[in-house]
Amino acid sequence: MGVSSITPVLPLVATVFEISIGRAALLITMYTLPGVLLTPVLGILSDRIGRKMVLVPSMLLFGVAGFACAFAPNYEMLLFLRLLQGVGSAAIGALNVTMIGDIFSGQQRTEAMGYNGAVLSVGATLYPAIGGALAVLGWFAPFYLPLLALPTAFVIIFYLENPEPEQTGKVGAYLKRVLINMKQNRMLPFFLATLVSFVLLYGPLLTIIPFLIESRFTEASFMIGLVLSSASVSNALASVNAGLLTQRFRPEALVTFSFVIYAVSLTAMPFAPNLIWLTAATVIYGFAQGLNLPVLISLISSEAMLENRGAIMSLNGMVIKIAQSVSPILSSILFGIAGFAGLYALCALLALITGLYLLIRLR
Repeated sequence: MGVSSITPVLPLVATVFEISIGRAALLITMYTLPGVLLTPVLGILSDRIGRKMVLVPSMLLFGVAGFACAFAPNYEMLLFLRLLQGVGSAAIGALNVTMIGDIFSGQQRTEAMGYNGAVLSVGATLYPAIGGALAVLGWFAPFYLPLLALPTAFVIIFYLENPEPEQTGKVGAYLKRVLINMKQNRMLPFFLATLVSFVLLYGPLLTIIPFLIESRFTEASFMIGLVLSSASVSNALASVNAGLLTQRFRPEALVTFSFVIYAVSLTAMPFAPNLIWLTAATVIYGFAQGLNLPVLISLISSEAMLENRGAIMSLNGMVIKIAQSVSPILSSILFGIAGFAGLYALCALLALITGLYLLIRLR
């Protein structure tokens, strides 16, 4: 919700506040930036004091600060409120998959991550279209949506049953165990794959495609939302079958192959002659995302122990936040230098290089 519902209105925000594409992209960066520093800290806290003790306050801050964005009198205040909302969101994504890893194991964990990815994709399908539709009322309307986090926090408090890690040792010994866990041979390639996956998602797809559509096809925010939503449909279909696919293929092979599919779809996007072809390219991209992320996150979770899982998954969450924060700005800069075709070609090349690296390291 924090990003998907907002991206369709980025061109409208740029118009209303009379700012450039690069400054409009800060609306995403300011939201994701707090997670770079806070996500690992909150992950460690979740290992030490419990998952719910961290997750529930985060949900409340996400909802209140996000709703307040709708009443920002100027762009500077809007960025500040997005920063506060980002503080609330810092722990949410990482603790979500951490708790799934706590509850499930083995093949069930991969299946559960796949269902989780499908749920995320349903949200990513609905929110761009909903955000684009609400934009008819004004740029501020999509910021009403975060209020949904408040009843969700209530459900977490009273209805979510999950195992909580037991920490009795000193903090120094705990951090040493986390460091040993991080030094496992497969962690670096997994974290790199996470980084590149979200660089590609938050740069060429979520940030730049709305401007590609506006400049070549239509200025309607609702249509921009529909195109972005199409990627989430194929994402959901691939995610929900992730567990089945890992029974037939090595999980590492699925992750590696997904980067080849990324490259194909990104190469096609700037050359699409109409919205139908562009939508087809985004559908292919969504399939790669659904093939990649549930399996990748399950692999990372399987490498972590229960007592360290909050820290490990939150470090991976920090990698995600770095990608989310840097990619919109970097993509905007590269777009200004190389245009749509050059930007998407560079991103496709990055995907291919990452796939080759994973092929060598995870063979």
